[in-house]
Amino acid sequence: MTWINGLLITALAFFIVFPSESGLCLWPNVPEQNVPVCVAEDVQEFPVLVEDGSGGVIVAWHDIRSGNRDVYAQRINADGEVLWAKDGIPVYTGKGEQGWPIAVSDGTGGAIIAWMDSRYSIQDIYAQRVDANGKLLWDAAGVPVCVDDVLQEDVMAIADGSGGVFLTWEDWRNGNQDLYTQHLNADGKPVWAKNGVPACKAEGDQYDPSVTTDGKGGAIFAWWDISSPDWNIRAQHLDVNGNPVWGESGVAVCDEPGAQGNPFIVSDGAGGAYVIWVDYRKDEMMMFANGDIYVQHLDANGTLLWPKGGIPLCDLPSNQQQPAIISDGTGGAIITWWDERDVYSDIYVQRIKGTRLPKADVSGNGKMLWQANGLPVCVAEGLQREPQLISDGAGGAIIYWNDYRRDYGEQTADDIYVQRLNATGEILWGHNGAAVCTADGPQITPYAAAAGEGGIFIAWTDKRNGEEDIYIQRISFK
Repeated sequence: MTWINGLLITALAFFIVFPSESGLCLWPNVPEQNVPVCVAEDVQEFPVLVEDGSGGVIVAWHDIRSGNRDVYAQRINADGEVLWAKDGIPVYTGKGEQGWPIAVSDGTGGAIIAWMDSRYSIQDIYAQRVDANGKLLWDAAGVPVCVDDVLQEDVMAIADGSGGVFLTWEDWRNGNQDLYTQHLNADGKPVWAKNGVPACKAEGDQYDPSVTTDGKGGAIFAWWDISSPDWNIRAQHLDVNGNPVWGESGVAVCDEPGAQGNPFIVSDGAGGAYVIWVDYRKDEMMMFANGDIYVQHLDANGTLLWPKGGIPLCDLPSNQQQPAIISDGTGGAIITWWDERDVYSDIYVQRIKGTRLPKADVSGNGKMLWQANGLPVCVAEGLQREPQLISDGAGGAIIYWNDYRRDYGEQTADDIYVQRLNATGEILWGHNGAAVCTADGPQITPYAAAAGEGGIFIAWTDKRNGEEDIYIQRISFK
């Protein structure tokens, strides 16, 4: 069956390739090729990307070509052409180490890029804005998001919808790990207090912040909280002035016995949010080998709209991990995760109903719209891990993941696959997905952004040339 699977993969890859309006296709039509973004000497890794509003994307990554870790960026158009300097432009290459960038669109064809920065020995957070021509718009050294005299790490960000950005991170200034946040406007000026304001500074430690907007100039945050013997999920809403709306320590999203972790949050489009997490309430031995996926819906007041403790998306007696979530565009959400119900990890997905579906379909918030315990996206041989997803713009989702179906013997093949589901959960790109990249060497850390109507870009870290480089592929579904 190997040659049949190979033909199927190639055919699907050809189907999803994007041709330009002129008829010239600069994107490779087989998954062993793809377009290089940066193949400079030494290591380039951890790409992130945002759409540029013109059918292309801006990609940022950290880069060790100079011997130290720096941040670089590149713009790619819809035809796969690089628009800035070969191998990218430096966003910041000063002293110390700069890495693990994150990026959001500035809404005008450019991007805001933030990164972890050790120019002053202790790891801080800096940001820069770059326009569509690759010009740096803020201070050449970047603008400080937080330069407190203690460690900051694990920064997350979301665009504010007005050319600025909300950022949140883990912060040790109070002697334990708290969550702080900052709002930068379009000019790179801090809207809130210097070095940020606390999203949570309760006793104990807080981990893994996730952030979404409230639609009114503020933001909503979720995190994993170990200020009690059990590990719980909490959330907080900060208003436009950075003031806490849901009490000093936020609200409990889930405080069931046992551990809960790895939360992610997305707006419900009505001032509230959905929060998902991995839940170990049934893992009595605390071996972290029986995680389930749960979800809760909070309104704009921080009120839990579903039963206390959340509702299970999947609670089979097996391990489910690494959930990711997006809005479905109608007030609900689509969630994916990897799942060991069949021994090896596979990819599953579920859609939950919101409040803005047509009147003919309003049988209750929290209803699972697809198959109970999740719809299979990929159940191929070997492992499938690190699923992520992006909206297809039509009520469905495009899910992409690291795929190890070709692992055998001493050989390791880390590939990237993709699948599209429509709004009813119908699989559109063949059984077990289509190959994005099956080149030699590992391909890891995939990251996607929209490519205008009817397409997406996926970029990743790629070792086909021996050292880590950045490659990209456009996928069309017109």
